[in-house]
Amino acid sequence: MIKAIRIPEEHWGKVWRALVASGPISRISQEPVYLVSDEQIRLLRRKKLPFELVPPPDGPQADSTHG
Repeated sequence: MIKAIRIPEEHWGKVWRALVASGPISRISQEPVYLVSDEQIRLLRRKKLPFELVPPPDGPQADSTHG
């Protein structure tokens, strides 16, 4: 399943490199918000890299949670 995440600006480079190395990602807004796979979410959590889950642009408006 595809999820939308926001990458904190101060950690963008490290998180971005981990995501790019693990598979395709897509930027979906002018903000640092990207579509990633469940596998990439698990990778970020394993590496303890910061990100924020956000509602997808066309999905239900749910509360954001932090990874």
